[in-house]
Amino acid sequence: MALPAVGITMGDPTGIGPEIIVKAMSTEEPFQVCRPVVFGDPGVLQDTVERLHLPVGVEIYETIPREDTALRKISVVPISQLEITSLRFGRPDQKCGEAMARYIEEAVKWVLAGKLDAITTCPVNKHAIDQSGRPFSGHTEFLAHLAQVPSVAMMFLGSRWNVVLVTTHLPLKEVSQWITKERVLTTIRLTQEGLRKFLGIGNPRIAVLALNPHSGEEGLLGKEERMEILPAIEEARSRGFNVQGPFPADSFFDLASCLGPFDAVIPMYHDQGLIPIKMFNFREAVNFTLGLPFVRTSVAHGTAYDIAGKGIADPFNLIRAIQTASRLSQSKIH
Repeated sequence: MALPAVGITMGDPTGIGPEIIVKAMSTEEPFQVCRPVVFGDPGVLQDTVERLHLPVGVEIYETIPREDTALRKISVVPISQLEITSLRFGRPDQKCGEAMARYIEEAVKWVLAGKLDAITTCPVNKHAIDQSGRPFSGHTEFLAHLAQVPSVAMMFLGSRWNVVLVTTHLPLKEVSQWITKERVLTTIRLTQEGLRKFLGIGNPRIAVLALNPHSGEEGLLGKEERMEILPAIEEARSRGFNVQGPFPADSFFDLASCLGPFDAVIPMYHDQGLIPIKMFNFREAVNFTLGLPFVRTSVAHGTAYDIAGKGIADPFNLIRAIQTASRLSQSKIH
């Protein structure tokens, strides 16, 4: 049986995406679990290989590589042909933004057409893509738009916690207005379905966090818990979901061991959930999108402009994301 075909989008050409890709492809790990193919820029990848003096070649492909593709060969679907001499690390221009978006768009076309089994994405610059003429607040939202699905959620898979966010890329001052019963309930449902469908957990135990300090202190410090979050939890329970909360977010991750193991934790906003998981699992945590009609994983870090071009970027998280994409595409319970 052929290994799963995993499409890897190159991300920001001026970030660490090209570097972690060529470093990952210079190891055996990706080839042991899948047939990797990169959607990106052959010239940028070749320049990165030469600059880092890595024992890996770059080959242009128009189809998915065969199972017997040689190790340490970067199979690339050529999406862009950027002018290498004009690129500046950490300074993506409009052409870079256009290229980043096209890598994603083409990979989605391939996976929806059944040519790929999963997608793994490298980090992008949201502002550059937005400047290319595509309203863009994040990878997850863009993928939902391309796949034409109504609801998605970001799940971060870690060795200690699986975290699913109710809201993702929003200014903090706007978060509270997005905390509605319907949105919290949808996140609980997507979490339940994802844990059962991809991780094989028949009756997952789910914890929901509060938005406000002290879970709102009976309305004194905020009413979202009483008005929106608790009603969503109660509705989920009426549907047979094993869900508990809302728990105070400041103490949950320290005291949760006293409450017994949870299969997933649902925070209300981005940093509330990602600070603890990145403290415990920064290198290992993988971003997995719930609600899409295909498997998509991503690295759990950004473009890392502070180290871009220095040759010190660590490919470990990308390798884990590729391995996870391959595993989830095979473990999916229909």
